[in-house]
Amino acid sequence: MILESNPFEEPKRSQFLTVLCILSFIMCGLGLLSGIWGIYQSTPEAMQKNVEQVRAVNEEMADQMEDQMIEMQSNPFSKVTPYLGLVYTLASFLGVLMMWNRTKKGFYIYAIAEILPYSSFIFMGKNSLSMMGPPGGNNAAIAMGFLIFMVVVDVIFVALYAKNLKEMDK
Repeated sequence: MILESNPFEEPKRSQFLTVLCILSFIMCGLGLLSGIWGIYQSTPEAMQKNVEQVRAVNEEMADQMEDQMIEMQSNPFSKVTPYLGLVYTLASFLGVLMMWNRTKKGFYIYAIAEILPYSSFIFMGKNSLSMMGPPGGNNAAIAMGFLIFMVVVDVIFVALYAKNLKEMDK
């Protein structure tokens, strides 16, 4: 007697979903490292050290950075932003891990964790782009370009995962 398939064996995850999850795991790892670095860089001591390094090169840019640093420290939301980034990354990882195991709820966790970080731009106001680099020159345009690129990548990944929802059954 030859059994063609085991009725108790779970269907395998598609190769496409596997590749998406692996890419997302890599991005979560990079996001975790970036989040830890962001927490370190957001300390007043590290920020002041950066200002002094820039001051050696460009006095005007250092003054602008110092003004931004003072504004950011007076905004209560900016104090929790680096930690929120880490929470979003961990939630994203959890969502991807659940989708790896073909659990549909993981998609919703992942989608929220990928879209929610952009809400910080509402709470940070004019300082939201300044957190992405030093002031002056083309930095605002570069930061805006990077932000648009990240939004596009996030939307593409959420859409690709949504396309694979039929494969997730738990």
